[in-house]
Amino acid sequence: MNDSSWGRVLGVLMSPVEAFRSIAARPTWVAPLLVLAILSGTVSVLVQMRVDPEEAVRAQISKVKVEVPANQVDKMIRDAESRTTGTKVLLAVFGVAVQAVVYAIVAALFLGLLRLFGSEIDYLSSLAVTLHGYLPQAVALLLNIPILLGRQTVAFEEAAQGGVLKSSLAALAPEDASAMTAVLLGSVDLFSIWTAVLLALGFRIVGKMSTAVSAGIVVLLWLIYIGGKLGFTALFIR
Repeated sequence: MNDSSWGRVLGVLMSPVEAFRSIAARPTWVAPLLVLAILSGTVSVLVQMRVDPEEAVRAQISKVKVEVPANQVDKMIRDAESRTTGTKVLLAVFGVAVQAVVYAIVAALFLGLLRLFGSEIDYLSSLAVTLHGYLPQAVALLLNIPILLGRQTVAFEEAAQGGVLKSSLAALAPEDASAMTAVLLGSVDLFSIWTAVLLALGFRIVGKMSTAVSAGIVVLLWLIYIGGKLGFTALFIR
């Protein structure tokens, strides 16, 4: 199963050591990227079709530290309500493209840090480990689909989190929790932890590094990511 590109998609979730050893011998990245892109795009379209446009616009405006004139708010609501299914699909495709760029950047960051610690890993291998390591997010997206299909509406807060699956500590946050608290709790997510473990394992095997170094690099980038989200929230979110 781990010898084929598509077999590795399942293999990295069921037998990650064997899958990453196979990736070390022959790096592949197209299959996991397609899986993540298709599932992400599907969930994005389903969420957009179930969110009330007016609620979404007003909720977004109420959260940012910017005063928006009433006439501009009304125009934003009309624009949101006039979006066709085709427009929503195009927005989802754009989101998927941006996500693909993010994966490429993350792989480059891992490459630079691993090389700094003496690894001889190349970019293609780093990209392969990154995309396969992120496959737990595909599981989360897949679990979102039947839940969304069973729902008529989705609240903006759920849409802002990328879906309706409750897998982070944010589900335990009180209703009056601050934006900073919500972001911090939302970062402690079952699938994110699974992803971090796979990335650390993958870079240990493919990058031929110690467990301490590979895990340390993953944790470092994860903390920087969380710090970035907290900084953005502090600056722009009420």
